Amino acid sequence: MEDLASRIRGTRVEPGSVAIFWLGQAGFVFKTPGEKVIYVDPYLTDYVQRALPEYGLGFKRIMATPIAAEEVEADYVVSTHSHQDHFDAEAVPILLQKPRTHFVGAPDCRELYQKAGVPEGRYTILQKGMTLTYEGFSLMGVDADHGELAPDALGVLLTIGDIKIWQVGDTAYRPDLWQDVFSLGVDVLLPPINGAYGNLNGVEAAKLAHEAHARVVIPCHFWMFALHYGNPAEFLQACQEFAPEVQPLLMTQGEGFIYHR
Repeated sequence: MEDLASRIRGTRVEPGSVAIFWLGQAGFVFKTPGEKVIYVDPYLTDYVQRALPEYGLGFKRIMATPIAAEEVEADYVVSTHSHQDHFDAEAVPILLQKPRTHFVGAPDCRELYQKAGVPEGRYTILQKGMTLTYEGFSLMGVDADHGELAPDALGVLLTIGDIKIWQVGDTAYRPDLWQDVFSLGVDVLLPPINGAYGNLNGVEAAKLAHEAHARVVIPCHFWMFALHYGNPAEFLQACQEFAPEVQPLLMTQGEGFIYHR
């Protein structure tokens, strides 16, 4: 089977479309019609277990990475907050070796970029409500409520042409914070469903898909760690009940999906 790096490189994206690949946990790769490759929250090593040894096997990754950090060819690497499974501090120095890669992160990522040796000119801090415009796409910082665990955490609204993709990030169910996003209309929603550490569960993710007027909803943030929980069967059942108009999609690690609006 062709490796993921080759498949991303070889995927041609037509105008009005976007290619989406799931890396596991909250990590996704997006490829634009203009050949830009954007990684959001890639977790590529076993850094969490090494960073949190007190939890033992609870935070050992039990889903192998579909791509090694050395194989990544990214124009942009986005981190929604500083937690180890969203900002992989072991992978960042490796990703930094590719001159084309620029980093974008929430405010609490600034110190981590500095510790990892990322030069100031190669990272941008994204604030909530801020929009960064790049060649062929834009990134908007969206409110997230990850409580005291990560008060600077945010979600990201990725706009490619007319397509809007909302990587919800780590957050509780807070529709009161997201009315402006709902009004924009969301094509693809990427919510967590683990229902632990302040995150949405499967039922809340389905309700959010309905409220966001999403066309497709792809759940994430489940089955990477024993202590992170998540029930995709519950999510699918909840979609039938609360968001029957939305297409749910379960992806395997490394699987690609072309969304055409």
